[in-house]
Amino acid sequence: MPLNNGVTSPEIYPDRSLLSTLPDNVANEIRLRGLTSNGKVDKVSFVGLLMLENKSYVFLPRSTKSDNQKQQLAIASNMLKAVDKYGRESETSVDINDEGDGRKNLNQLSLISSLLDDFRQNGIYTRRREVRKINQGKTDWKRTVNRVIPFPSRSGAPVYIDTYGIKRQYFNNCEIALIHASVIHQLDTRFSWIVTGRLQPVAPELRDYTPPSGNVEYQISKLKNELAQIYSDRDIRLLKLLIRYLEATNGTETSDFIAGLEKFHFCWEHMLGKVLKYTVDLNKKLPAPAYIDRNRQVLVANEKGMRTDIILHNQKENRYTVADAKYYAATGTGDAPGWGDIVKQLFYEKALQKVDGSATIKNAFIFPGTDGNLYQARIRDRLNSTKEASVFIDEFKPIYCYYTDPLIVIEHYLNSNKMNELTEQLLE
Repeated sequence: MPLNNGVTSPEIYPDRSLLSTLPDNVANEIRLRGLTSNGKVDKVSFVGLLMLENKSYVFLPRSTKSDNQKQQLAIASNMLKAVDKYGRESETSVDINDEGDGRKNLNQLSLISSLLDDFRQNGIYTRRREVRKINQGKTDWKRTVNRVIPFPSRSGAPVYIDTYGIKRQYFNNCEIALIHASVIHQLDTRFSWIVTGRLQPVAPELRDYTPPSGNVEYQISKLKNELAQIYSDRDIRLLKLLIRYLEATNGTETSDFIAGLEKFHFCWEHMLGKVLKYTVDLNKKLPAPAYIDRNRQVLVANEKGMRTDIILHNQKENRYTVADAKYYAATGTGDAPGWGDIVKQLFYEKALQKVDGSATIKNAFIFPGTDGNLYQARIRDRLNSTKEASVFIDEFKPIYCYYTDPLIVIEHYLNSNKMNELTEQLLE
């Protein structure tokens, strides 16, 4: 809801929420955009921000827990910063064999955050102008020598009674500043909490700014004209951001907005790969399939080879852990990885053994959560097992189950830090 300071407070829900628990307009929008998971009951499949009718709704990663609204707001802020960072880092690295991560307007989210961050650091746009003055400002010796007749001193050195100077003047009431102020004020009331994590505006002083003249096309034209006349790196970057924002929002329904990920498991995998230590990329060394045609020619298909999520390597003891980042609740067999995921993981272990026959190899799933129930996934002998006693097939190694708090992963990812404890657990 809007507070007295004008900032919009978001309502916060977890990913995989039942649509029946959401406000009707939100549930309808989620359903209309196809942001639902497959299953008997309609659930949300989205992590990010949705704005409808000037109200904000944030969907956090599943298994995320918080105690109060203030904490939730900081969590939501960090989550959107992490999604934005993932969007920038993975923009050109999503594998062509993947079906895509279902990103929604991540470029615009980055644009909004950049504009607000720039204002916090640098303030409103200021036009600089150099004015030539007599006996004021920094002396322009070349102009002075060419235009002023000197008097000789006692030693014969020239003395200039008057000097030409250059004085810089700064104006922040120009038309470009008004356009900048208008954009920041719009963003401030809707999105400032994303960069601050608090329900406080970043630019309360801009409420009284005079609105800029002209329509959006006119404002874009003025910005482009200004861009051609400036040389400051900050000013160039700011004007380009303003032009991009106005071009993106021109003619759109500005009260509605969406930014986030339909398939958060790609981001989950990416973040864990960044925060774990001792990771190695061995995908190019793993076996790949080949086809043999009717003429007995071998058709190599390396692009269809094995692609692991994360491999950790303890070089000193030559131990590997093949870790699969799984975005499952994993409270029991009903919401745990299926047979295909288990078989794939077992094959990774066998393939890696071919790459390094002397190594000790361990398999692991990593789930989001703080109080996970599952310990291992094993292959059970159904013929020789009974209700009272299970017999496991030892030729298939266990897959160990680990849980880690999404909030801790996000915090480490944003700060480019490593999760030492989780790394050590995985390599045990």
